[in-house]
Amino acid sequence: MADKIVSVIITVYNIREYFNDCMRSVLGQTYKDIEIILVDDGATDGSGELCDEYAAKDSRIRVIHKKNGGLMSAWSEGIKAAEGRYAMFIDGDDWVDGEMIGELLKYTSDEPDIREIISSNYIIEKKNEKRKAGHGAAPGVYEKERLSDLRTRLLGEETRPVIMSRCMKLISRELILDNMHYLNYSIRMAEDVNIMLPCLLDAERLTIVKDGYFYHYRTVGDSMAHGYDKRLLENIKLDYHTFLGIMQDKGVANAGEQMDREYIRLLFLVMKNELRSDAGGVVRRVKDIFGAGEIADIIKRTPVDVSEKSNRLLYYGMKHPIAPVIMVTKMILKTFDRVTAGAH
Repeated sequence: MADKIVSVIITVYNIREYFNDCMRSVLGQTYKDIEIILVDDGATDGSGELCDEYAAKDSRIRVIHKKNGGLMSAWSEGIKAAEGRYAMFIDGDDWVDGEMIGELLKYTSDEPDIREIISSNYIIEKKNEKRKAGHGAAPGVYEKERLSDLRTRLLGEETRPVIMSRCMKLISRELILDNMHYLNYSIRMAEDVNIMLPCLLDAERLTIVKDGYFYHYRTVGDSMAHGYDKRLLENIKLDYHTFLGIMQDKGVANAGEQMDREYIRLLFLVMKNELRSDAGGVVRRVKDIFGAGEIADIIKRTPVDVSEKSNRLLYYGMKHPIAPVIMVTKMILKTFDRVTAGAH
């Protein structure tokens, strides 16, 4: 039976307003042989009770109630409880098209024990905007040499060849379980990379579906509400060393090169974070971060291609962290934020 079942794991935390949309989309799947695992991560808005109400009406639904521990801990509990051959993750405030599971199953291998990933694309759903987003790599099946080549550029590219979200995919359940020992529960950003990276490095087959914009990623709130995160650099360093360790453990020959490029692209976020701060000492902090030490060395030895204008500006500032450059870059970024906010 497990050969046919797809385990749909839905994480739920204080999303009652959107949860019914998600559940309608899953219960309405044209492919019916699914189990649905709802993981209530200590919700306080009644969405946990809503999970129980759905379970009482449909025998395919199981509910896990747990103490709040964050997204990674929530989906981890779900996958441990799952029984299907494939897992599909959905965040409880998102939704999917009714044919998603059935369509993705058409691309699965006939080999019974192959460990594989089948990925669709997604649509970013904002209040007044819809935008399609897809993989950098061409649609098709990746195996053997073609898959090995893809692994040399999973990270560090301006556009990732494979979207690193755990959502929008069918993933062999055993592939996930075998790589959960790599999870670092202290990671606060790029969490999905922590599991998708080792899974992609172990997968025997990857299929990127042409078109297939089945997954709808809901973004809520004002994207221009930028708060200063004093722990951002610390979190990015944790990502760097965690992901580098995974690639080295999996024998990726250019692990260091990939991660150095990825580090620089993540450091764009650090530069933005510092320049948007209204607190004093911005010039000093930027100099301290980018002026010397490990970060300065990586930036110096690792050139990256940058096409986006705003990132080119940040990149120049990272390479030349002197007071005039820092202040001009800060002024331009603040002006851009005001103009963009006014356009919404």
